[in-house]
Amino acid sequence: MSGVTDAVDSHHVPLSVVTGRRDLALETVVAAGDPAITWAVASEMVEPAAYLRGGELLLTAGVNLPGTPEGAHAYVGSLVRAGVGAVGFGVAPIHTTVPELLVEECRAQGLPLLEVPGSTPFAAISRAVGEELAERHLRDVRRLGEAHQALARAVTAASPVERVLAVLADALGGWAALEPSDPAAPAHRTPGAPRAVDPALRPLLARLTAPSGPRGAKAPSGDDEVFLHTVGSPPEEYGVVLVGRPEPLGITDRAVLRTATALIDLLSRTVDDSATLLGGLLTGLLLDGELDEAARPLLTELTALGGRPDTTGLHRVLRARPPGARGRAGEPDPPLGTHLVDRVRRSSDDGPASEDTVRAVLADRGNEAHRAHLHLLGSHGWTVALGPPVPPSELPRADRQAAALLVRARASGAALLWADGTDPFDTLLDPAGADDLSRALLGPLARDTGAARSLRETLRAWLARHGNWDRAAADLGVHRNTVRYRIGRIERDLGVELADAEQRMRLWFALTRHTGSESAEPDGARR
Repeated sequence: MSGVTDAVDSHHVPLSVVTGRRDLALETVVAAGDPAITWAVASEMVEPAAYLRGGELLLTAGVNLPGTPEGAHAYVGSLVRAGVGAVGFGVAPIHTTVPELLVEECRAQGLPLLEVPGSTPFAAISRAVGEELAERHLRDVRRLGEAHQALARAVTAASPVERVLAVLADALGGWAALEPSDPAAPAHRTPGAPRAVDPALRPLLARLTAPSGPRGAKAPSGDDEVFLHTVGSPPEEYGVVLVGRPEPLGITDRAVLRTATALIDLLSRTVDDSATLLGGLLTGLLLDGELDEAARPLLTELTALGGRPDTTGLHRVLRARPPGARGRAGEPDPPLGTHLVDRVRRSSDDGPASEDTVRAVLADRGNEAHRAHLHLLGSHGWTVALGPPVPPSELPRADRQAAALLVRARASGAALLWADGTDPFDTLLDPAGADDLSRALLGPLARDTGAARSLRETLRAWLARHGNWDRAAADLGVHRNTVRYRIGRIERDLGVELADAEQRMRLWFALTRHTGSESAEPDGARR
């Protein structure tokens, strides 16, 4: 009836879109459906199929095309077995028409065949396919970003589970439902969803909600294909999100579904304000001192779903900075999914102002779910870092690692997960010491001015491109001479020679750990 959803499809463009481009002047010789084209590749090899992955529009001028019926049959058969989407045959300079043997075999074996006129270079077809793929990818990225923004807003709205399901259904163009494992608990359904789960899906639901069952699956139900994904932790808290629509899910659709299910999973972990004091005290005990045996059961209770014990035994430390005055501080805090939260206030050296760092202990839920959580926090203007999964006894070390990772997250402006941003130096360096050292190495570049930020941005791009002027200029959107001027100014201001690999290494270290204020002093010094 179904299979666990684990296949990964690739981006593609329908063949009809390629043949529909008038600038290519392609003519269909053999029509056989509208296959998905993943790329266009030219090959005159005797046996090109061995070097193809499937889905290609194979372009050939027939240089080594077999001239016998048996050879043509074997040639086309090998392409069909390799999954080639279509063949484009160029009628110049070897042939003046498409060979009849090739036409007959493509028709017999169901392989689309196009005639490429002599006026159309193969490179033009490859470029056209690339343009179409890039355009579709851009649309997918835009759609994914819009869906993530809508999901982030839904989490902080009234009735967040219903809102997340509504956004999910709208983004995928179908219906969505949350079916709880507890029959007494209410189910949530969007308009268009069936009032009750199809009886044919019940065995699959039972399989998914089993403690050792898969997390996702798909199955037909009426005119729809239904996609199912579990949320929660077995056995008590399992529920299943169901999404139905007639068409299969693409890469972007599955990414939206993963994010939505991760958020619904996270929403089940939200807590009320009654645990705030206890959370702060216990978090301080966990991260600053020792956790005795009597307190450890309380740890699993306060970081588990709905207050029920977690079964993994591993936890992570989250370090985050909420948005500041120029951010979105007026918004309600997004859910952290744990009772164990406290805020560390550190006075500024420049005056009475202080900055908050939120730290929390979370049950480990796997990298995928945590990345979705970090994306949610980042969409609300938070700067976040999440340490590695550790047993309770190693939480103080995990807190130090998360604090060091937060320094790099502030410098890069991106949320970091320990698995994504692990650096061996982070385990050795005190975050405050690393920040002080970076400021000393950067000297005037560490100032909070527009000119200093511009120079830091240029230096980082230039170092990342290994001193390539043109590629750094392209990354920055400026002329290569502007990059040369700025690098020369940096060498003069710092008194360094950037041809020295050791100097470049020191400055890269400083840039990746610089956490200066983002407030600007418009000084007109950009060039």
